[in-house]
Amino acid sequence: MSKIESFEIEIPQLKRDRTVWVYLPDNYKSTGEPCPVIYMHDGQNLFYDKLTACGAAWHVEKVMEDIYKDTGKGAIIVGVECYDRARMSEYSPWKMSLSTKMRHKGDAKSKRNRGGEGELYAEFFTKNLKNTIDAKYNTVKEREATAVIGSSMGGLISCYIALRHQRLYETMGLFSTYSQFNRSAFNKFLDKNQQILPQHALVYCGGKEFGVKRGDSVMIKDSLSLYEKLSARGIECELLFNSSFNHYETAWGVYFDKFARDFLARYYSSRTV
Repeated sequence: MSKIESFEIEIPQLKRDRTVWVYLPDNYKSTGEPCPVIYMHDGQNLFYDKLTACGAAWHVEKVMEDIYKDTGKGAIIVGVECYDRARMSEYSPWKMSLSTKMRHKGDAKSKRNRGGEGELYAEFFTKNLKNTIDAKYNTVKEREATAVIGSSMGGLISCYIALRHQRLYETMGLFSTYSQFNRSAFNKFLDKNQQILPQHALVYCGGKEFGVKRGDSVMIKDSLSLYEKLSARGIECELLFNSSFNHYETAWGVYFDKFARDFLARYYSSRTV
C-alpha cells in the first residue's frame, strides 16, 4: 500500500532547514527491486490541499495510484518544501532582470527574493538531497530512472538542474516555466551549456497562465522558445499547450500524469531491451 512520509533536512549551502515529503508507491519494498525516483520542488503543494497557499494541490499521489492500477509500475516521489520569502532566489541561479523586477515590486523589495541562490540550491538538490534519498530508500541509482520536474520558477530550476547535472537526471518536466525572470541569462545558459548525454523533456504551458493577454502570450512564446532550444540540443522534447488552463496546481497535476507515465514507460521498456 502506498504512503507519504516526511523528514527534515538542512540546506547547508544556504543555512536553512526544509521539510521533504516522500511518496512510496504500492510496490515499494525496502528490500528487493528498487524504484525509480521523480524529484520535485514546491513540496508543500504536491499532496495536501491544506498546506498550499492557493488551497489546491497537484495530488501527485492520486496520479501515481492510478498509474499503478493501470500498469503495475510505480515511482518514489520526492518533494522539497519551499519558503515563499526565498522561493525566487532559490529557484534562479541569476538575479532578477530589471524589467521583471518592475513587475514584482513587492517581492523585489526583499533582497532574498531577487534570485541568485539557484546554484547553491542546485548543489543541495543534487548532492545532499539525492544522497540522503538514496541512503534512506530503495532507489534505482541510474540516471535513466531519475527525473526532475517543477512549475513556474520550479520549471526554471528544474531545467538548470537537469542540464547542469546530466549524469544524474535523464528526464525533466518543465511546466509553465517562468524564464522571463531573467530571459537573457536563461537563454545564454541554454545556448552555452554543453549537451553530453541523451535526455527527455516535457514542456507544458497553459493558454491562460496569468489571465492577462500580454502576459499569457509572453509565456506561450517563451515555452515555444524553450522547446526549440532544447530540441536543437538534441534532447527528445515534447511541447504541450492547453488553451483553457491557467497558472495553477490543478492544471500541472493533469499533465503530471502524462509526464510520469511516459517516464516510467521509457525506464521499464529500456530494462527489457
